[in-house]
Amino acid sequence: GERRTTIEVTVPPSLSATALLRLHSEPDELARELARPMPRPPSRAARFGTLFHAWVEARFGQQPLLDPDDLPGRYDTGIDDDAEFDTVVEAFEKGPFADRVPLAVEASFAVVLGGQVVRGRIDAVYEEPGGAFLVVDWKTSRSPTADPLQLAIYRLAWAELHALPPARVRAAFY
Repeated sequence: GERRTTIEVTVPPSLSATALLRLHSEPDELARELARPMPRPPSRAARFGTLFHAWVEARFGQQPLLDPDDLPGRYDTGIDDDAEFDTVVEAFEKGPFADRVPLAVEASFAVVLGGQVVRGRIDAVYEEPGGAFLVVDWKTSRSPTADPLQLAIYRLAWAELHALPPARVRAAFY
């Protein structure tokens, strides 16, 4: 008999912002994963990013989502040595956000965009002059992983959740 080569996959009623980005950039790969979900261990880059996010939260006295004692050690995250993490911290401390206290860190959201529920977390939000806001997504990877669509989602989410015109919300990768 003939084998069917096309399988229709229903998009879940709620997608993470990351999954929405993948729906846009890698629809076939996302469809395969939705059809046959398989657990994936977190990547080294994801673990490194988690450690950096916890460091930012601790730096500004925000309540971290994770207790720092529960975070895996640098050895467990696959970070080769302290110098690699210290390089990222040093870059942050020399940058424009070193002394700016964020209004929010790891701000969670759920919004409807184009009829699709999209949920996620914004790494940091800063108040700007004139009642404007800046949403920031930290990038700790050496590879170019920044997708402008991600910032667009975050801008719209912050604007919608706070009843702001999107023009009052800027966004940046750092």
